[in-house]
Amino acid sequence: MGREQDDSGQFEWVNAWASLTKAEAASEAASVAVAAAVQPKPLAPPVIAPVARKLSDDQLMRDIAEIERVRDQLAAIPVNSSKRRMQALTLVPARTTDPVPVVIGGVLALVMLTVFGAAAAMTKLAR
Repeated sequence: MGREQDDSGQFEWVNAWASLTKAEAASEAASVAVAAAVQPKPLAPPVIAPVARKLSDDQLMRDIAEIERVRDQLAAIPVNSSKRRMQALTLVPARTTDPVPVVIGGVLALVMLTVFGAAAAMTKLAR
């Protein structure tokens, strides 16, 4: 059936690694016990860097005023200023009309159907 091999020493490295890990854990536990017996150093208070600059008190009012100004400018733009269709959620006129991609896809589908149908017919006739 399958090849029979002596796999007794194949994973021996795992046992060696496990024994080393246990020995290291025991030595670390001993060093922690010795370190606990030594007087601990007082910890310095953590240094916290300022995350952001402090905003002035009237920053919110200035932001609201800017938003209102831009909103009013956008509201002043006539929506039907262009005869071309507008793309959804933008103020840029559409480059193509909606039926164009549908027509191109339909033509491409018919061409592929014809080519693959001819190829299938030729392979069937060749037998």
